[in-house]
Formats: sequence, structure tokens, C-alpha cells
Amino acid sequence: MPYKLLLVDDEKPIREKLINNTDWEANGYHVFSAADGEEALAVIKKEGINILVTDIQMPKLNGMNLIEKSKNINEQLKVIVISGYAEFEYAQKSIRFGVNDYLLKPFRSKKLLEVVNRARDDLVKEKNDKEKLAGLRGEISNYINDHQLDNIYNWLVDDNFFQRQSLILKRIQLEAVLKRGSREDILKMVAKIMEEIRDISLNREKLYVILNNLILESFRVIKELDYGAEDLMQIIDQDKIKKINHENYEEIEKLLKEFMLRLQGLIAFIPGDRNQNMINEMKEYIAENYQDGITLSEMAKNFNISTGHLSNLFHEKTGESFSDYLNMIRLNKAKELLKTTDYRIYQIADELGFNDAYYFSSWFKKMVGASPTTYRENINLL
Repeated sequence: MPYKLLLVDDEKPIREKLINNTDWEANGYHVFSAADGEEALAVIKKEGINILVTDIQMPKLNGMNLIEKSKNINEQLKVIVISGYAEFEYAQKSIRFGVNDYLLKPFRSKKLLEVVNRARDDLVKEKNDKEKLAGLRGEISNYINDHQLDNIYNWLVDDNFFQRQSLILKRIQLEAVLKRGSREDILKMVAKIMEEIRDISLNREKLYVILNNLILESFRVIKELDYGAEDLMQIIDQDKIKKINHENYEEIEKLLKEFMLRLQGLIAFIPGDRNQNMINEMKEYIAENYQDGITLSEMAKNFNISTGHLSNLFHEKTGESFSDYLNMIRLNKAKELLKTTDYRIYQIADELGFNDAYYFSSWFKKMVGASPTTYRENINLL
């Protein structure tokens, strides 16, 4: 059964390119489109959309409001943001809404297909995980019943607890918030965890299961960044965990805040003498790959650093935001080709990694104040 994909952009030519430049049906998607946020929301309510690709700046209902309302309708909805504006500003805001990926205009059609396929892979994995959890729960339940074990084990198969504790990690977007979120995002994540905990009939054993899952998942996140178990243990207050009272929610919340903020600080830390070398490597990478639709989040993953820290570090070392720097590289190359070659506009667009000439012309005019053709005809004046 095909996955339902919704493409949203208020500019009709761009929307048509999103729809027509990829053979979505052949790749297993049933495509819907919308020209603004209100229309998109209606489609989501009616069609049961699996993956949403949306622009940010739109009339009636902007992209961020659309994402928030859509997530309220379908918590499992996968969201990809496309934007021609300051990437990290929107990326940071959208973390709390569970956005899966960000694409900075312009980008090639194959890049969009890549991130949409990645979102679909996440949906498949979540479905498989859910089925595995259900199977595990059944096995545990049968074992307890067959062996007539004491009621103390009933929390293992308690419907409310089992479903909630297994979904907490998915709902809070732990990895995304730790790697790309701000202090405010961390605190909001902890508040969300506490909402889940308060809805569970909590005892000491259940609390330890939840804390254990959070710690194990946190270890997985920092292990990918080459940190070891000793780094994790240094930020865990073992004495407080041993003495924690499952009835004292303020105490639990305080413990979680301290742990998550320390963890974020660990992830964000990169020794100073490596910073400039890393930025230089990034500049080289951008110079060689600017036409491939590079995103800040991808760069962060490639260099094992949080997106928020990379954004601040890049600005500190270059004096420019990542998106401004990337746009300037593209713009300089575009001007050079317009001045020194007889390439047609669509050829220059392709050379720079734009999906088509319309994208390129629209972007160039926003950056320069004149279309590529006007610029070429008036180079001496400009």
C-alpha cells in the first residue's frame, strides 16, 4: 500500500516542480498537494497523510502553525521543512514540533526523494518496533500467567504503563533535542516527560524502568559521538537516583533537568583547538559540494556536533550564518558563470544544483535585486 505524501508550497510553479520532477508513484507514494496551510490541514484531516513536506512562509496558515496543528491530528506524522530563509532559526523552532528533516532552497529532486524515503524508513521502523514490543509484552504476560507469579510483576504488562513508557522516547524526540535543541527545548522535553509520568500509576519499579530507558537511550546518543560509559556516569547523580521518591514529582523533575542539561553540555563541548580546523574542513566541503543541497543538520551529523553548537560556532568563526555563507558561495559562482560564459540560464541553474531555471531566477532576483538575464545584460552598470 503506497504511503501518502503531501507537498505544500504557495508558489504554483514550485509546487508543480515538487509534484512532477519525481516519479512518486514508482517510488511507492500517493501524492497530494496544497497551496497553503489551511488547505494542507484539510487534506491531512481527510486523507490520513503519512509524510508532510511544507514550505515555511505561506499565507493564511504558515508552516510552523501547520506543523503544530498537524501533529495534534497525527502524532506519527513525519514532517520535512523546506525553506529559502535562515535555516537554523526555523530548524531550532521546529524541533519542538518533531520535524524530521530540513531542506534549504534550492535543492535537487533526488535530494527531496532522499529525505522523503528516510522519513518513510522511520515509519517502517516504528511500525516494526511497535509490533516487536507487542510481541514481547505477550511473551511476558504468558510467562507471568503460566508460572502464576506474584502480583508485583504485573506492572510489566500493565496496558497503560507498557504503552506509555515504550512511547515516551519517541514522543520527546530525545536525540534531536539533545543534538540540535536549546536549553529551552531541553526544559520543554523534561516537562513532556513529566506529563507522561504523571499519567502513569507510578511505583518505584516503574520509575526505575523509565529512568533506565532514558539513560540507555542517552548513552546510545553520546556513544555515536565517541563518548564512553565513563562520560555518561560522570553526569549521573547515582546517590539521588538511589534515594529518589517515586511520589515526589518535583524531585523527579529536578533530577531529570539536571541530567539532561549536563548531557546537552557534554554533547555541545568540543575542545577549542579543534574548532578552527573543523570550520576549515567544512568550508572545503561546502566549496566542493555546494550544488548538492547541503543542510546544516547534515553537516552537524557528518562532523559529530550538535546543530545548535555548529550554528553558533560557524557564525563565531566566519562572521556569517551557515545559510548566508552557503548562499554567498552559490551567488558568487552564479555571477562568475553569468559574466564569463555563454551558458543559458537553465544550464547555470543545473551547474549550481538548482532544480530548474525558475528556482534559480527567483532566488537570484531575491539575492541581487535583478534577474539573471538583466544582470548579464547590465554587468558593467551593476
